[in-house]
Amino acid sequence: MNYCIIIFAFASNFVPIIAQSLEGESTQLSGCLPCCMKGDAGPPGQPAPVTKVAFSAGRTTHMYSNPTQQIVVFDHVITNLGNGYDENTGIFTCPVSGTYFFTFNGLKNYGKNLHLKLMKNRVEIVSAHSGQGLGSLGPSELQHTGNDVIIHCDEGDGVWIWLSYSDSNPYQLFSHPTHKYTSFSGYIIFVD
Repeated sequence: MNYCIIIFAFASNFVPIIAQSLEGESTQLSGCLPCCMKGDAGPPGQPAPVTKVAFSAGRTTHMYSNPTQQIVVFDHVITNLGNGYDENTGIFTCPVSGTYFFTFNGLKNYGKNLHLKLMKNRVEIVSAHSGQGLGSLGPSELQHTGNDVIIHCDEGDGVWIWLSYSDSNPYQLFSHPTHKYTSFSGYIIFVD
């Protein structure tokens, strides 16, 4: 006699296995099998890749340039998904390879110039400058400057903002503990 197997699921968490002959006869085969059987645990797998990477930080104090370019440390962390930004050094270290978006801005103080550079592994990628030109309020007004960029980074690459130096008129970055006029942010767009 030819049989085909038909499986029925019931709310009791058991599946009786029924054999039905092509002639219409049916019989239950040896007992029921639990439908949620588990085997032994396998070896641990690889950790899930970090795909949520985003940071935003502001500076709470003024900063004056010195005869060498210096890293701007944004000491007030607002967001740090993926833990790539270090508020002690001002450097964002890419936790995963991919395409990133970065933005930065700074406020220059009265009568000062401001020149900021976004650096990747000591190479200037983009910069922003605000000079002493006459604005609507005259030469002593506050001015914001900034820039944005989309770049590819490998895991471990460092990205930071440099405050440039000028002998003729030292640069100054203006900020405030409450308002944080100066900020640096970035996030991953695509993971490699």
